[in-house]
Amino acid sequence: MRGVVHHVDLTVRDLAASASFYEALLGFLGYARVKQEAALHVWDLVRDGRVLGGIALRAARSARPHDRYSAGLHHLAFHAADRSDVDRAHTLMKEKGAVILDAPTEYPKYGAGYYAVFVADPDGLKLEVVHFTG
Repeated sequence: MRGVVHHVDLTVRDLAASASFYEALLGFLGYARVKQEAALHVWDLVRDGRVLGGIALRAARSARPHDRYSAGLHHLAFHAADRSDVDRAHTLMKEKGAVILDAPTEYPKYGAGYYAVFVADPDGLKLEVVHFTG
């Protein structure tokens, strides 16, 4: 599968708080935590016995808040199986106390059938759960 993203590592200021947040979201999306160490937590997405990708959290070395408009990661988007998955992710994130940046809605400017919710993780990183039929 040449060119597919293998994994993404994110640095976080409070590993325990972020791990709880990501356990809920990534677990909902089908990821399983495969490693939990003092300064590193890793989740993999496995289908038919193959690891399709991973997300890792690492303890940050500074307390500087995330700014998605400076050099670095702007946001991270996860594909949802259907629109109801987007709605369920929204409900789950509200229950976890996440900051909802944009409630689920259609975004025709991104393409016909683009339906997404945007939330912020505990460090302010923008996350998207999207179902796109186009």
